[in-house]
Amino acid sequence: MTTTPQSLPAQNVQLSQILESAVIVNWSDLVQVATGGLLQVEYHVGGERSVDSLKMWCNTARGYWSLICDYSVNPGWSSGPRFSNGFHSRGLGRFLESIMMNQNLFQHGSEVNSNVVIQISPPTQEEIAAAKLQMEEAFPAPVPTLRKAAPRLRVQVPSPALL
Repeated sequence: MTTTPQSLPAQNVQLSQILESAVIVNWSDLVQVATGGLLQVEYHVGGERSVDSLKMWCNTARGYWSLICDYSVNPGWSSGPRFSNGFHSRGLGRFLESIMMNQNLFQHGSEVNSNVVIQISPPTQEEIAAAKLQMEEAFPAPVPTLRKAAPRLRVQVPSPALL
């Protein structure tokens, strides 16, 4: 059995909304360390209307902001998001990588050379369900397909009496 990648559906989803959904879906990975309950995503839209860099912060109990991860988007040398200060989420890292590599699928609601800030409060169960649905629609799982078995070739082995 193999998998066939599906093309991503054309959507009218804002980049900021899909980033927020990615954070909400992985909220439980991040709040284990976070005690303030507020996360912030900051990104810079460069000259070609694409995200150049992204940083994610957590508000601590004392009101300080602690860096969760940063991501420099550069096709030549980017190694994906770098988590810090005890934070890590494999799922969020994968989503960020997918979103940044497929930015053209989402609407950019900001101007060229601008900064965007998204603040995210602890989500409700309904918000988590809606975020999961949005992520599944934006990045559908590959559909398994069955391969047909090729007919087997019969090799005739000469009998020892004929040799």
